[in-house]
Amino acid sequence: MRPLETWIRESVLLEKVSSACLRYDAMDHQAPQGLAGVYRPFDPGQIYDWVDLTLVFAYLDALGTRGHILDVGTGDGWPALPLAPFVQEVVGIDLSPRRIEVACENRNRLGYANARFVVGDARTLPFAEGSFDGVVVGTALEQTDDPDAALSEIRRVLVPKGTLVATFEHLAAELPAGAEEEVELFQKGTSFIYRYVAKEASPPREAEYELTLDPPRALQEQLELAAATFPRRPGFVRHAGEPGARALAGDVASTFGLGFLKQVQAAISAGRYFEVGHVDLSSLEDSLRRAGFGEIAICGRITRGAHPFFIGLAEAGILKTSLAPHFETTCAAFAALWPLISPAEDRVLFVRARRTG
Repeated sequence: MRPLETWIRESVLLEKVSSACLRYDAMDHQAPQGLAGVYRPFDPGQIYDWVDLTLVFAYLDALGTRGHILDVGTGDGWPALPLAPFVQEVVGIDLSPRRIEVACENRNRLGYANARFVVGDARTLPFAEGSFDGVVVGTALEQTDDPDAALSEIRRVLVPKGTLVATFEHLAAELPAGAEEEVELFQKGTSFIYRYVAKEASPPREAEYELTLDPPRALQEQLELAAATFPRRPGFVRHAGEPGARALAGDVASTFGLGFLKQVQAAISAGRYFEVGHVDLSSLEDSLRRAGFGEIAICGRITRGAHPFFIGLAEAGILKTSLAPHFETTCAAFAALWPLISPAEDRVLFVRARRTG
């Protein structure tokens, strides 16, 4: 545990909540708004759409079915919505009401009548045994309080020999330094919000803290200045008007790290947090087998190979010309290579497992 996290744990009265409550309900959009297949149709004129569609076809190839599919932890509709044109039906479930609201908006805009979304808990899925031919998960199970319970529920709602295809964050590859910390500070009404996120590779875990600061008069000016000067992050932010999280390093660490919190400790009026465990290569296979899965394949994501491949074709001038009419077939052909991608150095693991019994 990092020194800043230790100080927060020892110095602030914290309420433990779910990641859905603290993180995902607080996002306007969980993914970048230009994400193909979720916020807009795929376009062969966009280079990275070839990479993303290849991942969708990897899900389909690994599933081995185009029947009734469940997407657990669907967020804004990934991968449920990109899969919808290729399967009989897809149902997305998420613990966050806000994410389901956005997923429904995306479905309606794309016009998919065979996709529906419900609020629910992965640990107690509201479906009968054997309801689905396949289940997909996009880096969501590690955000549950009990991934083993979620895996057992997924097995229950699968038909016999039904397939689970899931991606998992792989912190051992994601964190070459063994740990990562991010902070964010902004004003919200008359209060200030300080967010702190910590990830550690050994044991693999993630925690997020949200501190509410209601400053006495003596600290008001200091906090207003600090929030106004917090460096804005280009690109993705959780909510309009927020600056975005920045790595706790360099000037950010010296200005907004532990020393800053100690200075404004008198202003901290409330705190919430969640903490979740992650998997590594060995623990993931053990968890799957305990839950009743076999025929387990753990790979890296096909996007690691697809990215340089399609960039090369684009630079050769053939991706948007002679290959464009064969967009789907080209992506599907490359996607079949998914079992060949090594998991060891990949930041995201791609897993296929079948229900036993």
